[in-house]
Amino acid sequence: MIRVTVIDDNIEICAHIESCLHQFELKYNQEIEVEPYTSSDAFLQAIQQNHEVYDLIFLDVELDQKSGIDLANYIRYEKKDELQQIVFISGKSSYSLSLHDVHPLDFLIKPFSEMDLERVMTRYLKISGRWTDSFFYQQGGDTIKIKVSEIWYFSVLNKEVMMHTNSGIVSFHGSLREIDKQLRKDSFLYIHRSYLVNPEYVKIFEYDQVTLYDDTVLPIGSSRRVDICKKRMEWQNARKGKRHI
Repeated sequence: MIRVTVIDDNIEICAHIESCLHQFELKYNQEIEVEPYTSSDAFLQAIQQNHEVYDLIFLDVELDQKSGIDLANYIRYEKKDELQQIVFISGKSSYSLSLHDVHPLDFLIKPFSEMDLERVMTRYLKISGRWTDSFFYQQGGDTIKIKVSEIWYFSVLNKEVMMHTNSGIVSFHGSLREIDKQLRKDSFLYIHRSYLVNPEYVKIFEYDQVTLYDDTVLPIGSSRRVDICKKRMEWQNARKGKRHI
């Protein structure tokens, strides 16, 4: 579970972040607990008296009695805590250069979108080690690791999963549904009840099928076509965003 807190005196901002994190939780199969605070005093009481510790802190720079910078300084220099990750949020971009002393993970300028929150969460998961670029599977009692980037697609034949990779085909017992949960963060497309595809290896997207770079053609199930089209657009937009970072 990822423990997240949001400290902002605007309850609508707290609700917006909580809603975005819930969507991220569903999309990437993560378990996230969100605790909002609308005053600096309430947050200080939680961490001082109740000894609350969070994995990720979304912290408004301009608060009430104490500023977000004051709270960040307390966490970093009085509590000597470098593990809790801080994301500053503000309506003013001028603050960004003055916040580096407390080593923030990121800085978000209001208003921010669901995609902005997704980028922050993705970065947090990678930095914290919760998000790896490897896929693990069981074979003959052993746990084996392979880089996700080496996997083209998965297929199912007679309840046996076939993993098609750069090095060949590997078979093991498993469920495409469970594999989909593991690889959702990597944007694998569950195009058919028998196929789970890495979009990086798709050369051509069509309404009812995909063609891979080795000219393998795989069908898109009729009940999945609308969802696959939507996910394809999300994946393409995410790739465009990465090119501009």
